[in-house]
Amino acid sequence: MAGNNLSPRQKMIGMMYLVLTALLALNTSKEIINAFVTINESLESSVGNMVSKNGLAYTTFEKQMVNDKTKTEPYYKRAQQIKKLSSDLDKYINVLKEELIRETDKIEKGAKTRSLREVEAKDNYDVPTHMLCGDKQDGHGHKASALKAAIDKFKKDVIAVLEPKDQAEFTTRLNQLFNTKDPDPKNANDKLLIEEGKRTWEMANFYHNPVVASVAQLTKFQLDIKNAESEIVNHLLSSIDATNLKFSDVMPKVVAPTSYVIIGQQYEADVFLAAYSKTSAPEIVVGGSTLPVEDGMGKYRVSPRTPGEQKWGGMIRVKQPDNTYKEYPFESSFIASAPSASVSADKMNVIYIGVDNPISISVPGVPAEKVSFNAKGVVLTPDAKGGKGHFLAKATAPGEASIDVVAAQGDKKIPMGSFKFRLKRIPDPVAKIGGKKEGSIPKAQLAAQSAIIPVMEGFDFDLFSKVKSFKMSRYGKGRDPIEKTSDSNTLTGDMKTIIEQSRPGDKILFEYIKATMPDGTTRDINSISLTVQ
Repeated sequence: MAGNNLSPRQKMIGMMYLVLTALLALNTSKEIINAFVTINESLESSVGNMVSKNGLAYTTFEKQMVNDKTKTEPYYKRAQQIKKLSSDLDKYINVLKEELIRETDKIEKGAKTRSLREVEAKDNYDVPTHMLCGDKQDGHGHKASALKAAIDKFKKDVIAVLEPKDQAEFTTRLNQLFNTKDPDPKNANDKLLIEEGKRTWEMANFYHNPVVASVAQLTKFQLDIKNAESEIVNHLLSSIDATNLKFSDVMPKVVAPTSYVIIGQQYEADVFLAAYSKTSAPEIVVGGSTLPVEDGMGKYRVSPRTPGEQKWGGMIRVKQPDNTYKEYPFESSFIASAPSASVSADKMNVIYIGVDNPISISVPGVPAEKVSFNAKGVVLTPDAKGGKGHFLAKATAPGEASIDVVAAQGDKKIPMGSFKFRLKRIPDPVAKIGGKKEGSIPKAQLAAQSAIIPVMEGFDFDLFSKVKSFKMSRYGKGRDPIEKTSDSNTLTGDMKTIIEQSRPGDKILFEYIKATMPDGTTRDINSISLTVQ
């Protein structure tokens, strides 16, 4: 709802929060954890700024009450109700944030609550997940559900305060700002959440997030509350003299769809006066050039060529009744980013030869259908189970592979980076019998075994190999060695007889073990040395 009133800084904070939340699924590094602390502090600063801004609106209401109480009082009373509803929900969230921090760091009752930066267990996700979502698959019935109910009640109560003619419009805006619906499988972004098991609003916002992310999310809700309060209260204030256009009180506004763009992508912004006259369009000048004006809004467009913060500004000139001009200077900024992309091996940082390796390819802020790539040294095919942006990579020889990513921006193809991967063969399996590869084993346990099993120890892929042949030998004190060979993975009848006739202290060796691998190779793998108990 209040998205059009957010400053470029606030929009950048929101975008950084979304990017960091996505990165949590890949790597909860110290840098990401600390970045959430910085995001939370920026959000808290923005909340403070909004409180100050709203305070000015209430001060204006007080002055209007002195000037014309009869006309002002109905709107003033509504504004006070909105103020209380906003304050109550803000306090509710503050208490929830304190409970999260106190429970996470086990702070004793009566002790001072720490700031998020002072929290010791910043990466703890068990406490916030248990407190907010509990152990259920849907996250219902805990503090996240209570928060959702409080937000829905806030929306309902706020709408009830407004005049009937404004209720439909603000209902739509509030629902957009405070979307408490469960993820929609028809929505591409929501579909990814659902595939991760986050099928409810509670799970999507709080499940398995470290405490820094949960607190930052709650602070974001507080900023949304204050933005909603700001827009509604200022709407009530402007309604006092809705038919009168007073330029003495207006302020210039700059509204952009985004304050974060990629090099080569066009940045757009609308520059306008909050109140304007259709019969007297303002003159808007930026960098010495006059902008085209439509419905009181100047259309500013520029394509940045260097990364970093891009500051810009100008002057709005409004013609007065005496043919003089009143000038309103303004300034704004946006962030231009160098091309970036994300290509990750879902299992590990190498690609193994002869098997399907899950790979994810994405570009922040760019839909999957507008991202393309050129792979060298490896073949990528779409992963039907993984969905958009997920592929299966297959290599045939050791070495190095590269994946060049390109994003479509309008009619341009923008390189987003090149990513290299090592190509390695699948590691050898470890041969075991009865779960052992060495040491002592009871004769009965060994006699009960029927085959040698190759195990892929410490390997993330669900791959299986099979023993194709091996030799078994028995050595015992005062006894002649006996050797037998099997042309499969199973023990022959002679081998089983030898094991049953073994004595405590006899050595049973399984050697020259050959195993067939999923990549089509045959490997000589480890020997098994066992002592009969």
